[in-house]
Amino acid sequence: MNLEIDLSKIDILNLEWPNSDRDLHIVMPVLIYLQKKYKISFETKSIFNGYYYLLKYRPKLLLISNFGGAQINHEIVKLAHQLGIRVVTLISEGNVKEAAVEEFLWGWNRDKVLYVDKMLLWSKRSEDIFLLKYPNLKERLVTTGATGFDRYKVLDFITKEKFLATEKLKYKKIIGIAAWGFDHFFGDYYEVNKENYLKTYPQQQIDMHREDLFKLQDIYKKLIEQNRDTLFILRYHPGTMDFEKNEFFDLQKYENVFISNTHQNNHYQISDLISISDLWIGYETTTALESWLLGKETFLINPTTSNFIRENVYKGSPIVQNRSEAQELINEFFMTGMMESFSKLETERKKIIKDVIEYGDGKNHQRAAKEVMKIYNQQDKKVMYGFRVYIEACKQLLKIILSKTVMKKRWPELHYKSNFAQPYKKIYFDAITDV
Repeated sequence: MNLEIDLSKIDILNLEWPNSDRDLHIVMPVLIYLQKKYKISFETKSIFNGYYYLLKYRPKLLLISNFGGAQINHEIVKLAHQLGIRVVTLISEGNVKEAAVEEFLWGWNRDKVLYVDKMLLWSKRSEDIFLLKYPNLKERLVTTGATGFDRYKVLDFITKEKFLATEKLKYKKIIGIAAWGFDHFFGDYYEVNKENYLKTYPQQQIDMHREDLFKLQDIYKKLIEQNRDTLFILRYHPGTMDFEKNEFFDLQKYENVFISNTHQNNHYQISDLISISDLWIGYETTTALESWLLGKETFLINPTTSNFIRENVYKGSPIVQNRSEAQELINEFFMTGMMESFSKLETERKKIIKDVIEYGDGKNHQRAAKEVMKIYNQQDKKVMYGFRVYIEACKQLLKIILSKTVMKKRWPELHYKSNFAQPYKKIYFDAITDV
């Protein structure tokens, strides 16, 4: 048996959750631009085998879409930083709320130490909010604009007609609905993170979200039943863990419902689903902003109140509380081609786009790439691959083996294709020509 370890080097190693469409759209335009403009070599691999890939590729720099987005993200970034590897992080949820600075900045990083050389932010507004609380981070925070939104300027999307033909569906009207992370406020996940949540949200708001889940399930059920001639595309939140504590629970039984999540119809990207929808709705979702960039109208359904701690994107959409109000907007839209209440918020939406993503020119990936190169070109540091990284790599490999054999249902996040990044590489390689 050949036990030789491949010690080949690359310039940049990018570690991601394989099934996160959102995060791959954040990093891939940056990586492709780095490859084309600066001749940088890179590999995008699963973070669930990240320690092994650190050993295999010995990268000069580690790039990640969100260093604090999950426990595993934090642990690998921390170790890489301690080994001496340069680290640059973007941010997946970058529309920072002033009332939730700790959550947005640190996420799962309970150390509250920035184990990165540079953190690339969506907007100057977000940067100012962070620096107001942590002025000592000034040299390591920089605004480049939200790279994940560049797709709406550089990519082409599937048409409504092609989607319907591919899926053999016959509908003239399509409504897309974006899910929210209600399940995070229930069960073991909530209990583990309860202290952190209560630092951000009052108990009253958490209780309200729990009640709104069941109210929203009923509203969506009745809308689907009342509009049989309309196809409802139900797009789950990428972080969904408990599918029963979701506003779409038990709705897949309806003929006029099309489900898209990490396990079903996951080949459709969120941008494609928005593109083929006539109208886009939800409870609380940043995909409303993405819809505006694609010229789609939106509205939100908040059964109890719209007055709770949330990102500012909600201000750009009309908000209703119940099924009848939602049905009125749906009827208005399909009868006239627009919603008057949506049109009245145009000025507010322009301000939101500036506050959230800073630049809407489709060149945020270029700005991000320049910042990455500044870190990449710094003087080399001595990297020491200590015993711990080998131990962690073995533990990850064992877990992957077990997930494919005797414990197939234990870790669903480990069920992914090894070439998960290839489709994203191709579409951005073909699309990014301005180098």
